[in-house]
Amino acid sequence: MKKIITLFVCTTIFSSIIAQNSFENRYWFGILEEASLPLNLHFEKQADSSIVPMLYSPMQSQNKLVPSSFRITTDSVFITIKSINFKATLKYNNTDSTFAGYIQQYGSKMPITLKPTDGLLEVKRPQEPMPPFDYIEEEVAIENTTDNTKLAGTLTYPKNGDKFPVAILITGSGSQNRDEEIFKHKPFKVIADYMAKNGIATLRCDDRGMGKSVGNTDANTFDLATDIEYMINFLKKHHKVNPTQIGLIGHSEGGLIAPIVASKNSSVAFIIMLAGPGVDGKETLLLQNRKIYEIGNMPDSLINKRITILNEVFDLPKTTDNNNLLTEIDKIVKKYTTGKEERSAIGFSPKSVMVLANTIKLNWMKTFLYLDPCEYLSKTTCPILALNGSKDCQVLPQENIDAIKKCTNNRAETMILPNLNHLFQNCETGGTNEYMMIEETFAPTVLNIMHNWILNTIKK
Repeated sequence: MKKIITLFVCTTIFSSIIAQNSFENRYWFGILEEASLPLNLHFEKQADSSIVPMLYSPMQSQNKLVPSSFRITTDSVFITIKSINFKATLKYNNTDSTFAGYIQQYGSKMPITLKPTDGLLEVKRPQEPMPPFDYIEEEVAIENTTDNTKLAGTLTYPKNGDKFPVAILITGSGSQNRDEEIFKHKPFKVIADYMAKNGIATLRCDDRGMGKSVGNTDANTFDLATDIEYMINFLKKHHKVNPTQIGLIGHSEGGLIAPIVASKNSSVAFIIMLAGPGVDGKETLLLQNRKIYEIGNMPDSLINKRITILNEVFDLPKTTDNNNLLTEIDKIVKKYTTGKEERSAIGFSPKSVMVLANTIKLNWMKTFLYLDPCEYLSKTTCPILALNGSKDCQVLPQENIDAIKKCTNNRAETMILPNLNHLFQNCETGGTNEYMMIEETFAPTVLNIMHNWILNTIKK
């Protein structure tokens, strides 16, 4: 049965706006910065000649978000979509033809400005591999009996031959699918495709609780490392894999998990750290915060306040139980700031403080903050390649590459690659808000570097 949607329209006022500004069938585009989400607004003419403001979230779906109700005044549009607890309040500026206002959803109120555009944002991902494939994709299931986890994944290998070298692809922080999908980019799928076409197998699995995998999602870095151990054991027995040539390719936190595993498992033949940290978790996050706010052009004085606050906040889990975290964070924020405006300006609004408190409570965060990669890098004896993009704002290149060199006594091969961001896309600023708008998923030069390094390494 089709759902009947009732639309409330102020016809007379709306018609006058349309006549004055010619909104009919026009499009606007903006990015919801706090959610890193692009939105389109389209004033769509209906069969009965009425005009309805439709919203689109192109990174999530090409389907329109039909309002359950909307209202038009002389200079504003109000849109409600009850099914997703969504409200938009947008004011029109006749001077520059923009809409500016707020999006409210599930308690969050986020600013947005929408500018005129020619049509709906078309999400292009030209590197995404499309069937038919000239290699084999084998669906696999791997059970981690230590943590009662069942992992689902894809083993990709060339059609002809056997005993291939293989790399396990390890995702970064947060729950992700086997393709490490973000903003419709699928970097692990791109890597697997390239490697299979060039004689190297890969195994990539959905993270716990994602896709077809089952397991505790509040797992820390060491828990996730046990999943990799079971993947290694699985590959050792697979008839298409050379059991002496099993390596690890980890991105971001995955680049930390790789040496944790390799430092204890002598059967790991090589590791590649893609934007993997060389400094501890706390330092990684402080450097990250400073860089992101610098890219956003925040004044140094305010950035310094934010870093001072976070420096103390990140030490709280050592001395404070979960029930008191919110109160203690609030005390620290108020100690260094002068009022609500300043607190909001540097990212410590009441909502942001609540989110921060809930994040620090996580088992994963409590482990990551104080985890030092050097402890494991110094004990890793297999060949190491560490790659960073020069414009990475999440795992800063120079500081982390320097640390990796020091921890490995310069045994690790390292490269800082020009003009690449944290996702290894060619970029402008490296800011996280660029990820979705860049069409490139993963720089081909990096694919080539990894492939050649693996082949050269296993020949030695």
